[in-house]
Order: sequence, then structure tokens, then C-alpha cells
Amino acid sequence: MLQPNSSVSNCTSWIHGPPSQTLAPSVVLALCFFIGVPGNIVVIMVILRNFKKGIFTVRLMLNLAVSDFLCLVSLPVWVYAIVHGWTLGTELCKFFSYFVYCSQFVSVWTVTLMSVQRYIQILYSKDRIWLRLRGTVERVLLVSLWIVGGALASPAIFYSDAVCRRDRLRCQKTTSSDAEKVVVLLLETLFGFLVPFFIIVVFYLRLHKKLNQHPLFHNERTTKLVSRIIAAFFIFWIPLHIINMVDIASVLLRTSNPGAYNSLKKFRRISGDFSKALIFINCCVNPFLYTFAS
Repeated sequence: MLQPNSSVSNCTSWIHGPPSQTLAPSVVLALCFFIGVPGNIVVIMVILRNFKKGIFTVRLMLNLAVSDFLCLVSLPVWVYAIVHGWTLGTELCKFFSYFVYCSQFVSVWTVTLMSVQRYIQILYSKDRIWLRLRGTVERVLLVSLWIVGGALASPAIFYSDAVCRRDRLRCQKTTSSDAEKVVVLLLETLFGFLVPFFIIVVFYLRLHKKLNQHPLFHNERTTKLVSRIIAAFFIFWIPLHIINMVDIASVLLRTSNPGAYNSLKKFRRISGDFSKALIFINCCVNPFLYTFAS
């Protein structure tokens, strides 16, 4: 087993945290693992068994299920870390952080691409130029999802570390300056939530408008599914990025308003693990929203 770096070697990583702080998040993450991993495996098997060449929607669903599965499969490590503290050293901290961030970014951008693809599929399905380009473009887009996800997750390699927090080792982001921290958090929120959510809403609103204008293509189940997709993405991802904004506000208020800073830090300690758990819950919900509902 790798040893922690020297800066945290004196931290008592084996001290168990208070049950109120460790029980709830560890139970939630354990449930996500036991429900989400088999669920996504079933989805992957069903899609592969009924895979039809040339159907891009099916390929996107498979891509989503794989990215969610990869995100969930690391949960036993994080559950153990919540209960006992991080004991695997800096290198594995960077690896598992990058692994999870990459899977999450791929999942988010796969959902985003699904919104664009559904719009194009309905409005331009018979366009000859699109039909000629579709196969090549679709393959490029699928590969690009993983390249983009890997690139967006790369800060985790540089800024994840095993650090001592409240007498326990934790694997988390750590930066050398406040400015660096603000930039990292802003980029994560911008490309991990704001831009994807804006694209999803714009294309689904345009799709909904077109469906209403052309009753022949109107499908009540599609409309409900669209609403659930947007709602699930917003509900499960917005808390994490609210925490990011709280962290940024804490940096700005540290010296100018110590009272507000202490309040924000208290809120951050209480809700931080909860907001991260919601992301894993979303990975459990996705199979039902995007595959079984379709």
C-alpha cells in the first residue's frame, strides 16, 4: 500500500469520524453501488443484445451506461475513505479522482449530445447531406466524448491530493493559491454544468416547440421523457456546483467578512459529501431515464 506524502504523515487517518458525518454518505454510496452497478450492467447487456448498426441513439445510450458504470464501480474505495480516511496515498488519490471526474464529464456530455441528436433526428432525418455524413460524424463524436471528458478531468491529476482535514486524511482538490482554486472551480462548473445544461435546455425547448407545431410527430411519452431528463440533470448536479460557488465565495470573504466566511465553511462541511453523493445517484437513475423509458 502506498504511503501518504510527508506533509500529511502525522495525520491520524484511522480515527473514525462521528457516525452522523460518516453513516449517511457511506450508506447512500453503498446503495448506489449495489443498485447502480447491476443496473448499468443490465442496460449494457440489453443494448448489446439488441444492438442495431447505424442507430446513433442506441450508441449514445450504451456510451452513457458505460460511463455511469465506470463512475459507480469505484464507490467501494470512496465508502472506505469516508469511514476510515484516505489510506491509499497521493498517487491513487489522483488516479481515482481522475477516473471519477472523467466518467462524470463523459456522462454529462453524452446527455448533452443526446439532446442535440434527438433534435437533428426529428428535423433532419431525411436530409441527404446529413445521411451521407452521419456514420463518420457519429463515430467522431463518440470518440470525442471520451477525449473531451479526459481533457476536462485533467485538473484532477494536478490538484487532487491526500490532505489532512479535521485530523483525518481526505482525498480532495488542493491548490497552491486562492486564485488557482477559483479558476479550477469556475472551469469545473462552467464545462461540467452551465454549458451542458444551457445546450440541453435550448435544444429540448426547440424540439418541444417543433413537436407542438407538427402534431404528426407529437409523442406524449417523448415529451415526458424530455422533461424528466432536464429535471434529473438539474436536480442531481446543481447542488455540487452550488458547493463550488460556496467555495469561491469563501475565498473572497475569508478576509473581508470572517463571520460570513465561517458560516459558509460550516454549510460546506455539512453539505459537501451530500452533494457528491447526488452525482452517483444520478448514475443510478440514468439507466431508467434513458434506456428503459425509451
